[in-house]
Amino acid sequence: MYASSILFDARSFGAQLPRHLGELKRDPRYGEGRHELLVVDDTGDRRLPGLASRFGVTLLPCPRCPLGERLNGAVAASQGELLLFPGGALHGFPAWLDNQLSDIGQQGWDAALLGVRNRSVLLRLLNWLYRASPTDTICVTRRWFERIGGFDPELEYDAIPELIERLRACQARISIGGA
Repeated sequence: MYASSILFDARSFGAQLPRHLGELKRDPRYGEGRHELLVVDDTGDRRLPGLASRFGVTLLPCPRCPLGERLNGAVAASQGELLLFPGGALHGFPAWLDNQLSDIGQQGWDAALLGVRNRSVLLRLLNWLYRASPTDTICVTRRWFERIGGFDPELEYDAIPELIERLRACQARISIGGA
């Protein structure tokens, strides 16, 4: 079993996906086999198999469906104890992940939000409205993810904020940090 599964959605990341995968793969801490990278794809983009091969990522093709269903499918195929759903801005993410995994089991949280500093006014407004912005990285233990039943498979843009709300309603310990 891996320490963490980092799950990307090809539709959400679009053209930024190669840059983010490259950033994670260049970091020497991720060559130790402790983390698995998975990309779920409902776009059918013919370039993705080559990209997955180049970065050593597991590509999970799926039929066109809402984000919640895509991410639930990716989690079902993953093996990590921690499930990470990167947001659109990964600055500081590799160091944050390494710090969180160094004390797994004693971390004192069940889920964590890694926010981005210096957000624009629009992103701060989205954060206020949805309680999680598209640039936040969400990390949740597999135990809590399974306990609350995962993402609502019918939700698209609200899938991640709704998951966080259910975690809060179930009194999960949620850490909020900044990159």
